[in-house]
Amino acid sequence: MNSDDVPLPVVELASYIEDYLADEPEFEVDPDVATTALQLLADECGVRDLGELRDGDMTRLLLQVYPAARPDDDPNDVVNAVDLMLDFAFDTERIDEDRHGELLGELDDAETALFGTLDRPRLAENEQDLKTLYNLPDRLGPVRLPAEDELAEQARRSPLLTRARALAEAVIDSQDLATAADAAEVSETDLPTVAELASHVGFVEFDDAEDSDAEDSGAEDSGAEDDEAGDADEVVPSEGPAFDEWPGGDDDEVLTVWGHALNTLLAWSLPADADRAGDETLDFTGTSAWFVPLLLTWRVGLPVGAISDMMADIATDDLPADEAGAAWRAWSAQHGDPAEVLLGRLADLGAVELDDSHEAAASVGTVARLTPLAAASLRGELVESGVDMPLLPAPEDMAATDLIDVLAHGLDGEIQAEAPVWFAAHTPLGGARALLAVAADGDAPRRADAITLVREHAGAEAEAAWQEVEDVPTLRLHARLETAALRGEDSDLGDAELAWLAVDAIAGKLGRHESDVVTAVIEHIIPAGATGPVDTMWRVDHPDTVTVLTAVGEHHSDKAVAKAARKALHKAADRAGT
Repeated sequence: MNSDDVPLPVVELASYIEDYLADEPEFEVDPDVATTALQLLADECGVRDLGELRDGDMTRLLLQVYPAARPDDDPNDVVNAVDLMLDFAFDTERIDEDRHGELLGELDDAETALFGTLDRPRLAENEQDLKTLYNLPDRLGPVRLPAEDELAEQARRSPLLTRARALAEAVIDSQDLATAADAAEVSETDLPTVAELASHVGFVEFDDAEDSDAEDSGAEDSGAEDDEAGDADEVVPSEGPAFDEWPGGDDDEVLTVWGHALNTLLAWSLPADADRAGDETLDFTGTSAWFVPLLLTWRVGLPVGAISDMMADIATDDLPADEAGAAWRAWSAQHGDPAEVLLGRLADLGAVELDDSHEAAASVGTVARLTPLAAASLRGELVESGVDMPLLPAPEDMAATDLIDVLAHGLDGEIQAEAPVWFAAHTPLGGARALLAVAADGDAPRRADAITLVREHAGAEAEAAWQEVEDVPTLRLHARLETAALRGEDSDLGDAELAWLAVDAIAGKLGRHESDVVTAVIEHIIPAGATGPVDTMWRVDHPDTVTVLTAVGEHHSDKAVAKAARKALHKAADRAGT
């Protein structure tokens, strides 16, 4: 890294952390990790100033750039350090409060994806459903996927399945695998995988010739000698149950065969390689555990190098530490890096895209992403396992509530893709009106999401919509604040009105984020030493006042503010009659 690029921010951040740790000695953060993250943002992401952070930079830093540069660092240390780096950006006025909250939200999503890929249990042989195995919530965010007929056409174009089907047809005709491989143009290197796939998905069945002859003869003594029946290793290929289902079956049959092929490659491809090599040093069972979490970051993807590291950790889990790395390198030298081998087969199937032209490729190498076909197949399995994962309708048919759902629960990158298209279909003013209508009747979190979308995607064109809700109780103060901002004027809000907005803003974050994120939001709305806003908050007429004051008292690190919040809580509770 070029340490001359951003020397001042690095020095400032190091000093900031030193002061922070002096005040909060129980907080665990490695200053070197924080300054490394800052330097990587400059060197690898082109972010020379934290005020220039873009949507996606936190995700890229946490999931791609940092693991590639410092693979041995503890991910927990990285998350804590980046969290504090964002606090530094806010406290030094490089980003404002709204942007800080957005970046913390992105960091939270990236953290979920990070530990989803690093800490998942091994995949078992279908012993548990995906929801249980991956400890997934009951509901994941909505996604947009192609229609079934389009997905089926994509499945019909799978190069790997095309070769597997051709091999099956040829071996049934020729009754000889080597001859069939030549006819189907399957290389000697690929033949074991393609033949196994053809058998697994049901294109062809290989029956023991001796058993087949015995069935044909029944109990009758034909007098045939053993050599006439063939030895026990001889096999007789015949059509399997899926022979006519791909590519000529209906859409559902085609997608079922394709999904079976995907599961086969993930579960058996590498273990079969080890069996054929007669090498039991590495245990490839469960090394595809990264595949389900890849769905959580499917618009961003994961570096192949990072996937390889995860697979190596799983495959060498039972080996002594001093032998693990050597065993992985030895296998890779002889057979190829297992991650690259498996991803190559998945790409040939049509399940992943391998992007070496990505802007991060110079630092993290090739990036792997799920195709819509794989995402749809995986979504189907998740739904079957009890995870609700709705499909989005066409943008013009999406309601404002659908867009809010994407922001609140969507997978990484979904809102950045959906919001511009939705506003284009509904117009900025029309979209703002629809969103504010939802905000008027919604709770604080939904109101916060709707306002964020209007502010970010409708901008000045939403002014008329804001004016129309100035008499709506839950939106009146927001409207005055936003209208003044659009006109470049200072708001005329008083202390009590600002306190109401503070309660509403904090309430909008509660219940959705981890404790550390809630703490960060609270402390940025109510700075250390600022007991005045807390003393006013208990008086405001807001349904979440008691909940918010409770949270401030529990989460704020400044003892004076926390004490003031607990004191104010009693007054608010008495006022509310609780």
